[in-house]
Amino acid sequence: MMQQSIFKLFCCCLAAGSLMACSKSNDAAPDTDKPQTISTAVYSIVNLAADTLATSASDAKPLYFSLEQNKIVPESERYSTNWDICFTSIYNSSVYANNGKAKGTPGYGGPGNGGIYLVVDEAFDQSYGYDTEAYKPTVLPIPQNLFDEAFAAVKTVPVTDDQFNTKDAISLDHFQGSLDGWGYYDFYGSLFPGNPKKSHIVYTLPRTMIIRTATGKYAKVTIKSIYKDSPENPTRDNRPGFVTFKYAIQMDGSKNLNITNNPS
Repeated sequence: MMQQSIFKLFCCCLAAGSLMACSKSNDAAPDTDKPQTISTAVYSIVNLAADTLATSASDAKPLYFSLEQNKIVPESERYSTNWDICFTSIYNSSVYANNGKAKGTPGYGGPGNGGIYLVVDEAFDQSYGYDTEAYKPTVLPIPQNLFDEAFAAVKTVPVTDDQFNTKDAISLDHFQGSLDGWGYYDFYGSLFPGNPKKSHIVYTLPRTMIIRTATGKYAKVTIKSIYKDSPENPTRDNRPGFVTFKYAIQMDGSKNLNITNNPS
């Protein structure tokens, strides 16, 4: 009789212990859906795979990227503040901000409050051989150190919030009615006449974009290449759809973009 009582007591304790263990395990389960933000710093993104099968004949599939989280965001989260810039159109060359009030943009209908602005310095452009009247570079390849110079030159947000573009993308320079852009698209290969491998080539320009993120923080972005491994003088043999860019983000909400430190 005593043995049966001891056995029942042991079973009860064992069951209670199991319940307590399960409860503790559930309480400690990580919240994998919670966005993870980053620190104020400079980040380099290399060969970010966008639509690697896209051609010049059609628009590429959109790629959503979060500057605040430093990661690709799935299209299922399009109507959220989880992304800040979207690469779309030809070769993923059009860069949109996430703004829910801007009709016709990727974020329209969502809660995003983003904006985008391209810094253009004509004197700097002319210094490396960009024709400011014909809107095209005349000397290629463009020295890579100029991209870092253009990036470092932007030390603060140079415009007021109402000067940010919310509806239009920053795209290819004066291509199909667009305005100033981050890259020049040599549709016919006119920069290299007689070379069929130089038509439909995008040459990046050392210009910096200012981004107001979906939640209202500020960042600066310089695109270095849309081709795999960033060839300085790309041809049709190089694969597009691989975006390489550098950005600095200010996480304290201020407009100070004089940021030089790497991630901690």
